[in-house]
Amino acid sequence: MTTIIFKQKNGEKKSVMAENGLSLMVAAVENNIEGIKAVCNGCCSCGTCHVSIESSFQEITSPMYSGEQQVLTQLNNNEAGSRLACQVIVDDKLEGMQVIVK
Repeated sequence: MTTIIFKQKNGEKKSVMAENGLSLMVAAVENNIEGIKAVCNGCCSCGTCHVSIESSFQEITSPMYSGEQQVLTQLNNNEAGSRLACQVIVDDKLEGMQVIVK
């Protein structure tokens, strides 16, 4: 289990224990993180699990593939640290990472 800190849209931070090997989206849904709708259930097609990864963790998250990049380019609030939570796999190296819900 890895501790992930979600900063929700209302500004509240919520620390959760995420199961390694699962996605940030699953951790968010299982812990009722406000703002993660996950409409497509992790199929990387809707963008409703859009998050921003803090800069010190961007290089060590699971790699982004072209499908994720395509979805992100369709979002108005896409930025340098943007990722889809359904595509970021939790592992020990992400311990203490802060994720901003977009």
